[in-house]
Amino acid sequence: LALGCALVSILFCEALHRTEHLAERLVKNDYLRAFLGGCLVIALTLLAGCRDYNGAGGHVIAAALGGTAKPEAFLLKIVFTAVTLGCGFKGGEIVPTLFVGSTFGCAAGALLGLPAGFAAALGITGLFCGMTNCPITSLLISVELFSADGLLCYAVVCAVSYVCSGGDCTPARPSSTPSCARNSSTSTRSE
Repeated sequence: LALGCALVSILFCEALHRTEHLAERLVKNDYLRAFLGGCLVIALTLLAGCRDYNGAGGHVIAAALGGTAKPEAFLLKIVFTAVTLGCGFKGGEIVPTLFVGSTFGCAAGALLGLPAGFAAALGITGLFCGMTNCPITSLLISVELFSADGLLCYAVVCAVSYVCSGGDCTPARPSSTPSCARNSSTSTRSE
């Protein structure tokens, strides 16, 4: 599950980066790009047949922690988030990371024979660590959110995700380019 979280965090980071650059290359005007991106999100919402992938998705996160998630939910949220942010809408990656982590963990946990709710908690921990490259923070957040009962499991997920994910994808730096998209020799670890 931890390796899967690392791979999904790389996928999510790449989707964010590549969508932004593709949108900027195809549509030079910021306002037109935002308009077309909004139209694309509406079309995607109609195709999905629900609004689960719009906004924060707290109800989906809660359902995943309760043991219920659609297997494709994490991929759809990555697409919706990449299109939204890549076309110029404001928002962040942290809550979508919780959504993607919980739904991926719930779905993958079922395949691995883990309790789905616990696997969702592990997914949140692993995705958060993979996206932010902050294992200590991820571990502390997991204990705060889910109690210390699974501390060893959270620590293992953080360690594997940290080592295998490759870079910090959050934009809390002067550069707007995610470090996962930069040369790895210029990337620095957050902790």
